[in-house]
Amino acid sequence: MGMYDNIDFEMDCPVCGAVLNNFQSKDGPCLMDTLDVDDVDQFYDFCHTCKTFITFNRKVSKQHTTKFIKDVKKDFDMEIKYNMVSNHQ
Repeated sequence: MGMYDNIDFEMDCPVCGAVLNNFQSKDGPCLMDTLDVDDVDQFYDFCHTCKTFITFNRKVSKQHTTKFIKDVKKDFDMEIKYNMVSNHQ
């Protein structure tokens, strides 16, 4: 199992509305630290309710953005992968 860092970010799932607050990233030191969204270029979570994978990718590398942009929707593109996990029994 690979190491990662947790991201201090919470949102409602854009598909089902469940609260998502277990975002992770491998952009940091990967020491199970908790990082701010300003510290990474990509972070992701999985909605266990509707089986949707949500990834945020920074539009411009963090080296070229300012810390004044706090609105994640302006600074990141959101990628949603629907039902990536099958429910086979």
